[in-house]
Amino acid sequence: MRICKYIIAAIVTAALAPAPALRAQESSVNTFSPYTMYGLGNLNASPSSAFVGMGGASIGFRNGGFDTNGDLRVNLSNPASLSAIPARSMIFEVGMGGSNVYLRQRTAAETLNTSFNTFNFNNVSIALPLANKLGLAFNVSPFSEVGYRVHTDDVSYLADLGVVRYYYNGEGDVSEAKLAVGWEPFKNLSVGAEVNYLWGNINRTYQAVIQSYTGSGQYGEVSTSQGGSGASTNEKVARMFGAFGVQYTAISKEKTRLTLGATYRMGGKLNSTVTDFIPSNNIYGDTIRFSQMTSAMKMPQRIGVGVSLVKPKWAIGADYLYENWGDSNGYDAVNDVRYVNTNTFKLGGQYTPDRYDIRGRFGSFFNRMTYKAGARVGGNYLELQGRSIDERAVTMGVDIPFRATNVSKLSLGVELMERGSLRDAMVRERYFKINVGVMLFGRDYDYWFEKYKYN
Repeated sequence: MRICKYIIAAIVTAALAPAPALRAQESSVNTFSPYTMYGLGNLNASPSSAFVGMGGASIGFRNGGFDTNGDLRVNLSNPASLSAIPARSMIFEVGMGGSNVYLRQRTAAETLNTSFNTFNFNNVSIALPLANKLGLAFNVSPFSEVGYRVHTDDVSYLADLGVVRYYYNGEGDVSEAKLAVGWEPFKNLSVGAEVNYLWGNINRTYQAVIQSYTGSGQYGEVSTSQGGSGASTNEKVARMFGAFGVQYTAISKEKTRLTLGATYRMGGKLNSTVTDFIPSNNIYGDTIRFSQMTSAMKMPQRIGVGVSLVKPKWAIGADYLYENWGDSNGYDAVNDVRYVNTNTFKLGGQYTPDRYDIRGRFGSFFNRMTYKAGARVGGNYLELQGRSIDERAVTMGVDIPFRATNVSKLSLGVELMERGSLRDAMVRERYFKINVGVMLFGRDYDYWFEKYKYN
């Protein structure tokens, strides 16, 4: 079947594009950032491939652009948008991506550099109508990722013996399953609600090794390493939250549509289970500590507003997101880590020269493609030793239709992101991300949903 051919081609394309990232997947670490040592790690910026190239701006967009059949997508940033899913249809979307990250730290003594590659599935989504102007969607995507390997040296306590080197390693992730519905009870006004389920495991390990100045002598170690004679701190997440959305189309003309959107996500205690296990590492296998507790960490409330202006050939959108991490969580005096409230701004646009150009010329293929660009700025929800962690990104993308008369398409998105800076011996992270998404649209008149009239 032709649909199988397109799915296989898209997966192969995604797998071959970030070739170095595939080799890095041998490590099982889905991200690499020292800023993931605390909290839930790096948060996923955009769960839908269609909006990656637009900086993630999506709250004000409907599930179809100016022409529903010409610019269809799954918008999971605002459940109210699901009311625009066409009748007798189904939308399937799968996204995957590779990431290359380059880290640099500049101290008074030296400049340190390292790099890392990853490759992961980003999301799987299904959307369909339940009734007229009532739509439903289900999505599974990464919510956050943890991955770091850090070591520091301390000479303050054992100057006569040697250097104490501390190793910190961590890996894990939290996934999100989302079930959302959107309904348009009145003309131009849509509302939506969703249930979000977070689950996953985060493992953090620790080791302290005394390195003798003289190169002789033997000292004990304090280590927490998974398995064997070691131990680890494991955080298991399993929690459900809810969110709501609304969209109002203020201008709905033949060639102009202006939509305003807003979302609210409920916060509350994460209630994750944290298990600490530290052995003595002696021949008797004694245990120094084994304990279980419920984490005091709280998920923030999130408020988002967005706007989109859609014309036949182009569209622009902007979002603002606020999350009250600082109001929900206390200060960690031991590690000097503070949760802070975050403000994120997203801006993006797209342009399609002529989506209906089916004259068969070479240039007509490029006229049907949709070109995207965007930007995002904001801050991380953690403040380390009084230093804030800023984030900024620029994005580009393109949608490639599978054929002239079909809505299904391949979305390619590129993101260049920078987190942190080189000031005060901080770590600066620079990311180059490639996202590949496949959206398959099925409707009663699409060729793979048609029944054969003749055998």
